[in-house]
Amino acid sequence: MHKCSLIVFALKYLSLFTTCLGLIVFLHGCSEDIPEPVKDSSKLSVVDQESVDINVQSDLEFPDVYVEELDQSQEFYKEQHETSFSFVSKKNWFSYTASKDGILTKILFFGKPNFRPSDHYGDSMHGFIREGNPDTGAKFGEWDLSRDDIVNQLSAQGIKDREAGWITIRMKGKIPQIAGKTYFFVCEKITGGKPWFGAFAFGEGNPYKEGKFWLHPDHDLIFRTYVGKTPEQVTKDQKNKEIIEALGVNENEVPTNPSDLPTPFPISQTTNNVVIQRVPPISEPISTIEPISEPQNTPVVEQTAIPSIQTEQLNIIQIPSVENDEQNKSREKSSLFNRLFKKK
Repeated sequence: MHKCSLIVFALKYLSLFTTCLGLIVFLHGCSEDIPEPVKDSSKLSVVDQESVDINVQSDLEFPDVYVEELDQSQEFYKEQHETSFSFVSKKNWFSYTASKDGILTKILFFGKPNFRPSDHYGDSMHGFIREGNPDTGAKFGEWDLSRDDIVNQLSAQGIKDREAGWITIRMKGKIPQIAGKTYFFVCEKITGGKPWFGAFAFGEGNPYKEGKFWLHPDHDLIFRTYVGKTPEQVTKDQKNKEIIEALGVNENEVPTNPSDLPTPFPISQTTNNVVIQRVPPISEPISTIEPISEPQNTPVVEQTAIPSIQTEQLNIIQIPSVENDEQNKSREKSSLFNRLFKKK
């Protein structure tokens, strides 16, 4: 009787047990068949990486350098010619080739603010520096430039709203500069979703052969690059200076880099289309040049030759008197007679 009750109990709850067991097996099978979505997780990781990059970029500070020097410059422009930067690839960069080692501190453009409001121009642009290639080169630092920055800088220079002037873009982070390498100034973003930013001057005829601008191979922006010296580089330069002094080389004999002689404003290419290098005035006083004394014309004293006294002997002819004339005639006769009848 006890066995029968157990059998009845087992049969009564067998269906319930089987149903629960099947449900557990089904759920376990579904968990194995549906793995964790890798694609979604990768998207999340990419978003996290971008947020990390933004945080790092925002934490960058202006480099601390001891000495700042002008490195590269292009200062010839075509009047009434302006260009802009876009964030679209192949329309968002310009390049230059460094000639000094150090840290890039700032880049200057010559231009003016774009019109506002505008359907095509944004209020600011953001970017970075790449080495060797504008799309795949090593990425360094960051920079920002807004329309308000341009207006304030030009106003501080005493320049009117629609006139062009020098615009300074300060670099954030340590951007290395190695002599002989090419670097690209790249625009990554323009606020407001607009395609363009700025109104910058440029030159024609490939005035800067060590770099290019996206607009045309023979067009170059008006720009200047400045390189700062770290303490190690300052020490190295000091040692080089001591070596030069030990060799007895005069500093005036060392050739000066033309880029160390900047001009106050760029030079127009419109006037006769002639490119002329402008040199700043010499600060040292120029020694006065004494005028060359012209030879005085002394009048020549005319010397009159004193003639030598010449004496002339004059044969005085006496006019014969009548008596003498008769005597002479008688003498002539006698002499003629003697000659004719002279006895032999």
